Amino acid sequence: MTLAVDECRAIKMRDLMIGEFFKRKPTARKVYQREHYDRTTRTIGAGDVDDISREIYLRPDTIVYVGFTC
Repeated sequence: MTLAVDECRAIKMRDLMIGEFFKRKPTARKVYQREHYDRTTRTIGAGDVDDISREIYLRPDTIVYVGFTC
């Protein structure tokens, strides 16, 4: 299945609700799910949908892409 890049829209990490899916770039294959906010490091955790043991931490001002179809 091909992804239409035009359907993706840019949004800041802080504007995502917990549980929403996103990609780091419009053409990326990896999909992440927004998780908790860590107050000590001031970052937002995001889990890889395909690998439950992989997690990344992004700053709230990081631009991510939503609105894609899988």
